[in-house]
Amino acid sequence: MAQYGSLPFQEAITFFREKTNMPSERWADVWRSQHNSAFMVAGATKTELLADLRKMVDDAIAEGTALTAFQKQFKQLVKKHGWDHTGNAAWRANIIYSTNMRQAYNAGRHAQLQNFPYWRYAHGDSRYPRPHHASKHGLVLPKDSPFWQKWFPQNGWGCKCKVYGETERSLKRRGHSVSDEPVIDTVEWTDKATGEVHYVPQGIDPGFDYSPGQVSQETLLKQQQAEKPPLRERLPERQVPTAFSTNKQVNVHGLNTIFNEVATVQPQMNQLATFIQKYDIKTLFLRPSDMVRGTRKLAPLRQPIADYLGVDEERAYRYWPVPSSTARNSNGYTSKQWNHVVVKAKTGVSLNKVTDISDLTSAVEAAILAAKEGSKQWSLSHIVRHHTDSGDHGGTFVTWVHELGHQVHYAAMRRGYDQPGESTGITRYSLTNWMEWHAEHFAAWALNREVLQQHYPEIATYFDELMEKLLNENQ
Repeated sequence: MAQYGSLPFQEAITFFREKTNMPSERWADVWRSQHNSAFMVAGATKTELLADLRKMVDDAIAEGTALTAFQKQFKQLVKKHGWDHTGNAAWRANIIYSTNMRQAYNAGRHAQLQNFPYWRYAHGDSRYPRPHHASKHGLVLPKDSPFWQKWFPQNGWGCKCKVYGETERSLKRRGHSVSDEPVIDTVEWTDKATGEVHYVPQGIDPGFDYSPGQVSQETLLKQQQAEKPPLRERLPERQVPTAFSTNKQVNVHGLNTIFNEVATVQPQMNQLATFIQKYDIKTLFLRPSDMVRGTRKLAPLRQPIADYLGVDEERAYRYWPVPSSTARNSNGYTSKQWNHVVVKAKTGVSLNKVTDISDLTSAVEAAILAAKEGSKQWSLSHIVRHHTDSGDHGGTFVTWVHELGHQVHYAAMRRGYDQPGESTGITRYSLTNWMEWHAEHFAAWALNREVLQQHYPEIATYFDELMEKLLNENQ
């Protein structure tokens, strides 16, 4: 019998058993009160897997299974189905266990509380109290208050708040009185995967702003899910098809998010996307220790990188490691013989932390103005890394564009196209040699062609014509 609260009760078991299994790719695929009718586990898309998970949770609610026992069962189930879930097994099992147990308990409480005219909010004991939840402690409102439609617990991951029933007599005895109806402020929340915008009450985790006693109609839920396009069709268009990374925070998803944002204001970025796809240019985002030739750490990477690049292991090993001095001093590199670029992705760097793309596009104007004042900056990447809020996070993206500028140059060289001179340069790095001149100015053209055109129209025109030729001719 469920005992997640102070007393066991049948209502919690009934609530859970009336749910419909709903395969889903993410938590947000089943939204708000749909969770009352749907049993889902993010990433569990196979019917057999979901059924086994459902039985585990049902047994836990009905029989009071301890978390440790549930975690042990979870590991066995994962092994049985070969499920590649997110997070480690103990953490994931705890999330599934605690969320379902708490929501079943709260739904049971919701059913029981219908016998009381007033409800009182009680902030739960937590290691990290949420200020908005704590501020609701002691709030007393009629049971039909609109507040409870949004603020009935559980109000977020790990939330332990509860609601107690009160009568006029019990309120008087406790010295409580009915509170004024609170204003529910909302904040905008954007689903980073799909771009969908939701308005969520301030203080409640996205998707938790509903009452667990409000049961959606099962047929309506199924219809809503059937009409929703698959997740892959709701994701933003992936302009950059692939990227290999040893830093989980610097991946193809974050790369495309920034790329798409920049492309909305700098349409020439779409030509870069076409170049990447046409010439099959790949990307390796590597931590510094994964770039150094001769270290033992590289052994586990040889086969995965070989598979990604489509070459044998021996050739792959020639295609990315460099001497320690190069790995230490360079943010990226590539070669005329390669069909890929290598970009350093230090621990702590995350493409998701680039919140203002103007940090990237404005670097071009900053470089040009500094050059005209006689104080050339070292590079566009240096400006972003040391003079903007995006820091190394944004600098990593700029370095990636710079390295792609080399690949554009190599494609032009192989075709014998005329090369411009290097007498004029917007950064000191662009004047070190003609290869870096090309890469730096290509990055300037890609990130802010309009500003480059204003100050150096001949350079902007050169890249306009070069990209047109490269994209329109046969390989």
